Amino acid sequence: MIAITTILLPTDGSECSGKATTYALSFAKRYGARVVALHVIDQRWEEQTRVAFAEVGQDLSQKIRSGYEEEARRILREVAGAAGKAGVPVETRIVTGIPYEEIVGVGKALPADLIIMGTHGRSGVSHLLLGSVAEKVVRRAPCPVLTVRQDADDSVAS
Repeated sequence: MIAITTILLPTDGSECSGKATTYALSFAKRYGARVVALHVIDQRWEEQTRVAFAEVGQDLSQKIRSGYEEEARRILREVAGAAGKAGVPVETRIVTGIPYEEIVGVGKALPADLIIMGTHGRSGVSHLLLGSVAEKVVRRAPCPVLTVRQDADDSVAS
């Protein structure tokens, strides 16, 4: 039997991440594991914000940073609430960096037995040039990765 004691759940608060949360909590309950919910504030967005608003002043840049942090806390509170209802132990973490690098790094440091994360099905040029965070994690992770995609039926009509 496979022993799963620690599940890493990277989350960005999207609908797809919500589906991954459901999977992570289900696995955790079945295996008696804990979930470590991780939100990565992408340092590239932060750097671009700092540059874009350099002329306006540091105050605005600091407010935007605070907004990123508050959103991360809100997302992790939702995961913690769902874990509490499911009776699953959860730890929450917020880090700043390049998302796939931070996810892999935390996965190694824990060490995680399983990473469960959502993925948005990207196609075309953006996927070719950028790839997806999930794909980069799958290629570099220190443990198995379960990716949960958003079904076409789940997408919001625009």
